[in-house]
Amino acid sequence: MRSVKFKDFTASYFDTTGFVHKNTGRFPNVVHKTWRRSVQNQCDKRQLGGCVQKICERANIQQQGIAGYKIWEQSVLLPDKTFAMAKNYTKSTAPRKTQPAAGNNKVTPPHESKGPGSSSGWLQIALALVITAICYWPSLDNEFVNWDDDPNITENTNVIHADQQPLGTTFSNIFSLEKGNVIGNYNPMPIFTFALEKRFTGADFKKKDELAKYARTVHTNNLLLHLAVVFFAMRCLMLLGLGPWAALIGGLLMGIHPMRVESVAWATERKDVLFAAFFFASLECYIRYRKLAETSRASLFFVLSMALAVLSLYSKVQAVTLVVSMFVVDYLMRREWSTRLVVEKVPLLLASVAMGLANIYTLNVQGSTDDSITGFNLLDRACIATWSFSVYVYKLFIPNPMSPLYAYPKNLPVYVYLSPIVFAAVGYATYWLWKKDRREWVFGILFFFLNVAPVLQLFGAGQGYLADRFTYVPYFGLFALVAFLYQNYTQNRPNNTPVNAAAAVVLLLFAYITTQQVEVWRNGETLWSHVMKYEIDPATNRPTSSLPFWNRGQYLRKKGEMAKALADYTTAVEIDKTNPELYNSRGKTYFDMAAGGKLPQAQSADYLQKALTDYNKSVELSANKPKTRAEALINRGAAKGMAGQFEAALADMNEGITADPDNKNGYFNRSIVYYNLGKFDEAIADYTNFLRYEPFDANMLYERGMLRRVKAQYKESIEDLTKALEINPDFGLAYLERARAQGLAGNKAAAQADYQRAAAKGSGMQDMDRQILAK
Repeated sequence: MRSVKFKDFTASYFDTTGFVHKNTGRFPNVVHKTWRRSVQNQCDKRQLGGCVQKICERANIQQQGIAGYKIWEQSVLLPDKTFAMAKNYTKSTAPRKTQPAAGNNKVTPPHESKGPGSSSGWLQIALALVITAICYWPSLDNEFVNWDDDPNITENTNVIHADQQPLGTTFSNIFSLEKGNVIGNYNPMPIFTFALEKRFTGADFKKKDELAKYARTVHTNNLLLHLAVVFFAMRCLMLLGLGPWAALIGGLLMGIHPMRVESVAWATERKDVLFAAFFFASLECYIRYRKLAETSRASLFFVLSMALAVLSLYSKVQAVTLVVSMFVVDYLMRREWSTRLVVEKVPLLLASVAMGLANIYTLNVQGSTDDSITGFNLLDRACIATWSFSVYVYKLFIPNPMSPLYAYPKNLPVYVYLSPIVFAAVGYATYWLWKKDRREWVFGILFFFLNVAPVLQLFGAGQGYLADRFTYVPYFGLFALVAFLYQNYTQNRPNNTPVNAAAAVVLLLFAYITTQQVEVWRNGETLWSHVMKYEIDPATNRPTSSLPFWNRGQYLRKKGEMAKALADYTTAVEIDKTNPELYNSRGKTYFDMAAGGKLPQAQSADYLQKALTDYNKSVELSANKPKTRAEALINRGAAKGMAGQFEAALADMNEGITADPDNKNGYFNRSIVYYNLGKFDEAIADYTNFLRYEPFDANMLYERGMLRRVKAQYKESIEDLTKALEINPDFGLAYLERARAQGLAGNKAAAQADYQRAAAKGSGMQDMDRQILAK
């Protein structure tokens, strides 16, 4: 290749245009000087091209947004045409010369893009955060809902006991594959944050007011994490070349688009907002690493990016897509394909594979990957995946309908089988855009597809074929594309009022829908009542799914509204007469009403018989569901025990515990049967088994301590009762029982002190206590 001197060309070129930036009107002066020095010292045009690339990166300027960048490309590919292109570019893009105002040293171009470090950049970020916070403020008063909040939070022993055991024990349990997975999902970081909140608040979940305060803490932190996601997403947009107002469009979409609500207003989806906060913080650090190129600070940002990526992986398995998202960013930034580009990401790739395998293992153990219920074949699954993809694209523009549950239809409609055509069309369009070097478009589409692909239900997992929360991170790609299009359309236009007005109307509409959707997650009743609206057969106007009725019944039963709960359970049974869990749940309601002591004896006996009937039906239908059958057997045993049929009750409970040895309620109920049968040693053994699952249950420690006192095991009795009192210092009966154990063991002074404490707590002495002290 021949060598050429560029000195004269450079001088004349910069005197007229400066090497104009597409979005700002020109490069900063420092780039002009760096360019001039570099060109004067270079002869080979290939070296010149590399020089331009490094200058662009150092200047934090979006490379594909540089109108003159084609000159560099042609200087590498077609060296002899470089000067002709430069001359044409100079003539067509040279800005009009403007005289500086008196007293000013510099004229600022009218559309100069400022980075996130500038005052205007921070202003737009603050505006996006405030608007987002206002839209989600009502969510702080939301309760926990009976859809995964129970196993993840309120019934999760790792969370419940977080303030009663060493933090190290809590940490090791939560991060254990065996002890830390919840319903088959291994997302330890969100559970650990719930545990930290429990440790900080010390809330007693059995007390309604304390549970409500804890729920407010959880929802507050969910909102704060969502704001962090918006913050880091806007930082990424600005670093990728968007001006602050265009970044505001992307940031507001990220913050208040209605499809965000499920991830923010649902406590369980802490994993979404947490993994996304780490995800975008990692991505921002990665972009900074690329901007800094070979400087000493680059390695710091790279290490920080990888560390944040690992935290994202531990927050939700969906973060496995972060590594491919980095490749898409490389494409947008015109990073040259090289071995280093791949090798630097190998550790993150291996970590992603490991986390993916860990989740596959825990899901298989739980049975969450079993698709035998729907029975779809691979072709069906492929069409469901493409249909889900199409719906997600549609909902970017029209977020309706929005439901927490999109249940699988029994038979797939025809349009689902036609959806691969839409998917193929999008794929071809993306290829065409790639050929045309429309990088903003390709970046947005690829980022969306690669991040949503793992949750398109190609392989069955879960109860629905769609979920609004699955778009929480993927939509960033489409939001970024909208922001790029807004910037490209509005730059250098004399009047942008119409497009700004249209954007404001759309964002206001989205904000309104978001505030309405937040109310859906107020509690279990509002949640499942909303789901019912979309589970209606239009032909018959009858409900098609038993799930929302079942779950609303669960909420109402727990709330104590038994009549309403029975009505919902009965509706659920009418919809699905083959579901054993529905009969089991309705049987529990009849049992609770019979045991509540608020009904006449005849009606109580009638409800107890109805409970037995439902339990019998559940046992009959659950032959192939060991855990469901075990629960129904144990519940039927409790009902027989209440009827005084202790031997029959014991037989049911033995069978149930054999089928499911981890059913802690089985040990609890069987201990009561053993107690009534006078089999104290067996009852003590069941108390001990129950305490393996609930080591901080003060009532069970009291029961075991009492029986150990009856068995003259005074030392062990005192230990149990002391531990119960450490957990619940207001437990008057425990003081009374410990006083008896102390007195019978010969510790009269300790017994006297405990009797006084028991009396202060409302548990006075009885005749046997006076006899103990008199001995």
